[in-house]
Amino acid sequence: MEIGLIHYRVGETDGVSLEMTKWKKVLEKIGFKVYLIAGDMGTSAGFKIPSISYSNTTNYFLKHKSFVDLNCWNEDQYICEMESYTTHIYDQLKELMNLDIMIVNNIFSLAHNPAAAIAIYNFCKDRGIKIVGHHHDFYWERDYYANPTNSYIRRVLQMYFPPKDITHVVINSITQEKLKIENNLDSVVIPNVFDFNQEQWEIDDYNVKIYDKLKISKNDLIFLQATRIVKRKAIELAIDVVSEINKDLKKYVGEKTYNGKIITESTAAKLLLPGLPEDIDYLNTLIEYAKRKNVELKLASSICDNIRHESKGIFSLWDFYAIADFITYPSVLEGFGNQFLEAIFSKTPILIFEYPVYKKDIAPLGFEIVSLGNKAELTNGLYKVNQDTIIKAKEQILEILFDTHKTSESVQKNFELGRKYFSYDMLEEKLRYLIK
Repeated sequence: MEIGLIHYRVGETDGVSLEMTKWKKVLEKIGFKVYLIAGDMGTSAGFKIPSISYSNTTNYFLKHKSFVDLNCWNEDQYICEMESYTTHIYDQLKELMNLDIMIVNNIFSLAHNPAAAIAIYNFCKDRGIKIVGHHHDFYWERDYYANPTNSYIRRVLQMYFPPKDITHVVINSITQEKLKIENNLDSVVIPNVFDFNQEQWEIDDYNVKIYDKLKISKNDLIFLQATRIVKRKAIELAIDVVSEINKDLKKYVGEKTYNGKIITESTAAKLLLPGLPEDIDYLNTLIEYAKRKNVELKLASSICDNIRHESKGIFSLWDFYAIADFITYPSVLEGFGNQFLEAIFSKTPILIFEYPVYKKDIAPLGFEIVSLGNKAELTNGLYKVNQDTIIKAKEQILEILFDTHKTSESVQKNFELGRKYFSYDMLEEKLRYLIK
């Protein structure tokens, strides 16, 4: 059996790309022939369809017409252009190998490229290819898609986001319940997973160079924010906490952290950001905010990829986990949470804002984290939580940093829970049931 995994991009460090790679590995282990299909291939091998790339200018233009402003167009002109673009994508799909199953990642749920959804659906139906919609995020969770500009795009959203007659996979129980109540659609929950059987990420002769590359002292405390840089990640909350930690570090001069760092007079807590900056305005806001809070940001997306390129001085995302002392994950909205799984695999303590899916699907399993609570307000473009919550988080982090025994037990407990509930073995069991 031959299976295609399709998305706008693969081979990057975003959650969907990473999850597609995991599914490919597990499906191949089961015995299927698996192909990656995307608009941008990144570091992955596969079949490229340029018209569905995130950077495709035609789609960018039509998406604006769909959800922001038709401007000088009437609806007939809009329909003509959309149908032409849909046909163009369909024609590119004709070059694909013969597939038995197409696993469609987010294209039937996020509405980034409505023409791609129509083309892929029609192509699969015409070829008799079974469709599995793997829905990581939904358009109704994004304000951008709240006001379609015309009746055609509203019909498209009703028909294809998601289609009624396909198999649906979601990554959390909240979405499963919403799909059932509002769309009367049954779905299978398959959460994000991680390979807990791989070798641990360790500091080695190559990734230790990150310190010099980013001008970080070996005795500085590295708080790693490994997400993409977008507003819903609420990175400003990490800045708030790191700022408070820096105020107290002088009290710990001469003491040793759980992983062997000695605090000196010059030690500072720094926030390391290797993720893709997908919202430049937000990034600039964070830079200014960090300056006001006396927190040094270390931007590292230019030297980070999903795999190492040692000849180019590029590090893998996992290299940054290897040198991290603490993980920050203050997202206010996540479909599941890849960075959470990465953190617990790396056996690094983690700071979390308890976003709805974490609170409902993950927290009940018993993970030990430092919490920022579950209530945040957007003020002047930045998320805020109660200052008492920030102070409490700071105190807990400092306790963890300097209690070797307690921290060792805590991160090992998290690792074992992750291996139990979110491993490749669990994914294999789910996929065998799904594709039978």
